[in-house]
Order: sequence, then C-alpha cells, then structure tokens
Amino acid sequence: DIGLADPRALQVALLNNRELRATLEQLGVAQADLVQAGLLQNPVISGDLVNSTRGNGLGGGLGLSQSLLSVFLIPAKRSLAKARLRHAVVTVGQAALVLARDVRVAFVRSQAAEQELGLMRSRAQAAELAHELAQRQFDAGNIAPLDHQLFAAALDRARVDLADAQLATTVAREALTGLLGLWGEDVAWAFAEPLSSTLPPETELGGLEQRGMQSRLDLSAARFEAQSIAYALALRRRGLVPELNVGVSARNEVGDDVGHEWVLGPSLSLELPIFDPGHADIARIQAHLRQAQHRLQDVAIHVRSEIRVHRAQLVAARRKVEYYERTVLPRAESITELTLQQYNAMLVGTYQLLETRTDQIDARQDYVEALRDYWVARSELELAVGGGLSAGGT
Repeated sequence: DIGLADPRALQVALLNNRELRATLEQLGVAQADLVQAGLLQNPVISGDLVNSTRGNGLGGGLGLSQSLLSVFLIPAKRSLAKARLRHAVVTVGQAALVLARDVRVAFVRSQAAEQELGLMRSRAQAAELAHELAQRQFDAGNIAPLDHQLFAAALDRARVDLADAQLATTVAREALTGLLGLWGEDVAWAFAEPLSSTLPPETELGGLEQRGMQSRLDLSAARFEAQSIAYALALRRRGLVPELNVGVSARNEVGDDVGHEWVLGPSLSLELPIFDPGHADIARIQAHLRQAQHRLQDVAIHVRSEIRVHRAQLVAARRKVEYYERTVLPRAESITELTLQQYNAMLVGTYQLLETRTDQIDARQDYVEALRDYWVARSELELAVGGGLSAGGT
C-alpha cells in the first residue's frame, strides 16, 4: 500500500494526471506559433513555357518573388503570438489549480467516507447487539412482539446504511484514484492519516477580493484573450495595404532576329482590393474584441461573487466544526459516560445504553461531515482567490 498525505497526493496528480499533461501541450503549440510569427514568408518561384509559332523553338521564363508586406508585419505578428503564449501559460496554470482543488476535495471526501464507514460499522454492531438481546428476551417471553420487531427493523436500517456507506467509500476512492491517474497495482494506496481535525488559522479574510482580482489566472486569461484580439485587429488593419510582392524574373526571349536570349530584370506584383477590401473582416474582429471585453467584465464580477460566497461558506463551516468540538461531542461523551454509570448501578437497561452509544456515533458522524465540509470550503476558496489563503500563498 502507498501512504498518501495531501501534499504527496497533489504531487502525484500534477505529475501523473493525463488531462493536465494534455493541457500542458498548449504551451508547445503557443511557443511554436511564436517562432513561426518571427519568420519571413517563403519566397515564391514561378515559371512559364511558351512555344514559338514560327518554329524558332521553346521560350519561357523564371521568376522569384518575396512578399514585401510580410516583412513589416513581423513585429505585429510576434506581439500577437506573445499575447497568445501568455494566454496559454495562464490557461495551463488555471488548469493546474483546478486539478489541485479537485484532488483536495476528492481527498477529504474519500477520507471522510472511510471514517463514516467505520462509524456505520460501529452503529451496525450496536444494532446487532440490541437485536440479539431482544431476540433472547422475546424467546423468553419478556418483551412484546412489537418491541421485538422494532429492534429488528432498526438492525435492517443499520445494515442498509452500512451498505450505502460502503458504496459511497468506493465511489469516493475511485474519484480520487482517477484524478491521481493511477491504475493497475498502483490503485492499492491507503491514507497515511485520518481526516485532519486541526484547523489552520485564518486571520486575513478581509482583502481576498482584491487578491483574487490580481491572482486569478482565469481572469488573466480573459485579459490576454482581449489583448490578443486587439493585436489581431491591429494586424488586420495593417493588412488592408494591398499585398505587394517584389522579386526578379528571367525570360528566354524567342524571336526572328535572335536565337535564344535570356533577359533579366525586377518584378513587381500588387493586389487590387476591388471585391474584398477587408472591411467585413475588421468588423468581425471588432465584434470579437467587444465580446472578449464583455466576458472579461463578466469574469471579474463572478470572481468577486465566488470569493464572497466561498468565504462565507468557510467561516460558517469553521464555526460549525468548532461548535461540535466545544459543545456537541463533549456533551455526547458525557451523556454516554453518565448512562454507563447508571447502567453499572442498574438504574438503566442495556437498550438505553446502546441507544446512547448510537447517538454518540451519530454525533461523531456529523462532526466528520462538518470537517469534510470545512476542508472542501477551504479548497474552493483557495481556487476562488487564485492561490493559498496566506498573504504570499500561490
């Protein structure tokens, strides 16, 4: 078995998750586009062949031309490619943060499911003891048939709940295994420790919105998207200049007075923007730019809202955990101890003692769920902020 603590699980996922590795390839594509943007267009070689009608042989020519406009567009193309590379970088970074959030959430859910499964087993054992005792008393004629059936029904519910808990544990474990990218023998991992009940200090929750606006990578991606479209618009406007190609041509002239004579000279070709002056392309890019700007504003609004919601969830979850630790669990334990004392003094019966024990298990289960909700809320808030909750967390 492989023991996994939270940081180790994140390392395994970041190195082994196939979806993230596929997303990382966007960097290679963007880097290749940046290199391509700095290159000149390949020169074009052309030729023709003619046959003299007077029988003087074949003639023709060769031409070599290069786009003059592409030379001046290289800086603009590189600016566009750099903006797209920055967009790819923050997109990959955001994908890594989302994966980290998903691993943390799946990690604590699986931990909580395993602990709840253990509590369900304890509850089922208590129900079995109560049922066995009721069966003996019923056989001896000491309890009514209704009471006997009620204890049997309680055992049925406990067994059904245990089966549900076993399935929930399997589902939660497989969700984490999939995020870790494990298969074969590697799926036989085990938790190094139970769900942590030590809550970290959270004293700086007031300036999270400002930090989120600066650190959120999806917000940066929206900015770079708008920036790249602005560069594309500037590039297209420069492209309204007709395509201009310059070069050199050589022709083999065929005539009556001379044999075959090669003539060498410059060549020039110019595009005539008669049918398509490019106004439709500019209008389309302008619409895309406005669309990207609106989406940037929408992302910024939702970033602030997400931070406020997850911050409220974290505060509420922390208060709930602390209330269970200070009040609910100690009271449940005290009730169990007092009931046990009365049981030893023969003031209460076995059924009441088992019922008290079951109530204590229920309180413990609720506490585990509260811990799970706290760590999930913390992971969600960290993603919403764009990094850790500490001042320098990233």
